[in-house]
Formats: sequence, C-alpha cells, structure tokens
Amino acid sequence: MATTRLRHAFRYPSEDEDEPDELDEEHQEKLIADLQTADTQRNELYRLFTLVIPLVSALYFIYIAIFGSSTAQQRIIALLSSSSVLCTAYLLLFMPPQAPVRHGNNTAAHQRDAMDGPIKQYLAYLSAALATLLLLAAVLSWRRGVYEEALRQALPAVVFGLTMFVRQQLAPLDLEDLQKASARELSSMRGTKPQFLSIVGKF
Repeated sequence: MATTRLRHAFRYPSEDEDEPDELDEEHQEKLIADLQTADTQRNELYRLFTLVIPLVSALYFIYIAIFGSSTAQQRIIALLSSSSVLCTAYLLLFMPPQAPVRHGNNTAAHQRDAMDGPIKQYLAYLSAALATLLLLAAVLSWRRGVYEEALRQALPAVVFGLTMFVRQQLAPLDLEDLQKASARELSSMRGTKPQFLSIVGKF
C-alpha cells in the first residue's frame, strides 16, 4: 500500500503540468518520514498496552509473596515469578527490537551487539531461563495434584511467551525496500520524461 501511494505521488508530466524532479524527491522523503512516524507511534501505543500484562502479573506475585505464601518454598517461587515477569517488562519497555539486519550487513550487526552492555545481551536469556524453571516446577506441581500452584507457576512462562511475540511484531518498519522502489520509480520517470516530451512535440 505504501508503494502504491508513492507511485501516485509520481505522476507523468502532461501538457499542462511539468513538475520538477526535486518536488518529487521532497514528496518521497516526506511520505517515507510520515510512514516511519506513524509506525513508531503505533508501536509505542501497542507496547504500552502490552506492558500492562507483565506489570499486573508482577503485582500479583508480589502480593502472593507477602500475603499469600504459607511456606518458604511458595514465597521463593513467588519472588522468582515476580522477577521473571519484571524482566519481561524491562525487555518490552527498554529493549525494543531492532530493525532487521540484511545480508551483507553482518559487520554492522556485530558492532551493534558489541556496544550493548551485559544486561541487553543476557537479560532475555535470564528471563527465558526463569520462565522455563518455573514451568518445570508447574509440571511437578501438576503431577502432585496441586493445580492452583501449577497454574500460578506456569503464568510467568505464558507472560514471557506472549510478550516476546508481541515485542517481535513491534519491530521498526523496514523502509529500505520502499526507498529502493521509490528510487527506481523516480529514475524511470526521469528516463521517460524526455521521451514523452519529444512525442508531444511531434503533435
């Protein structure tokens, strides 16, 4: 749809109008900037809505750890669960997905990873490990017939999986193909324009 809009922006010159190529380039840049801005705003809105899930889960587990735990084991599991969902919330809020790296840009990707601190490099693995550990505890609780605890222990894994899926969908819009397509469109116009004017001149 965005490419179609760009194509509408580049009209072939007629006898009554002859727009400079510079205006087309400005229109192209403005349209791409508008698309990027709209995509960023939409991603921020979805990110804030999704953030409610791990934050509410964290409040629930903190409440369980303080008021709803009758044994030390239950309190430890509640604290681990709250840590897991808080890590998930941190990943969603402060570590948004990067734009996809294309083939041939592996060097730039490695440089970007090298600039990240240990939190950005390992927090996702730590959160996944906590969620997996709690999921295993949920399986054991289920086998022992403690179904309420099993569901509670499985909740961090569900929150992690759902949040990471949504986070991946919020990757920035890849405009490189769009920019290349619009550049080809503009280049084609520049080649067609003299031919069109020469044909019109014959009449």
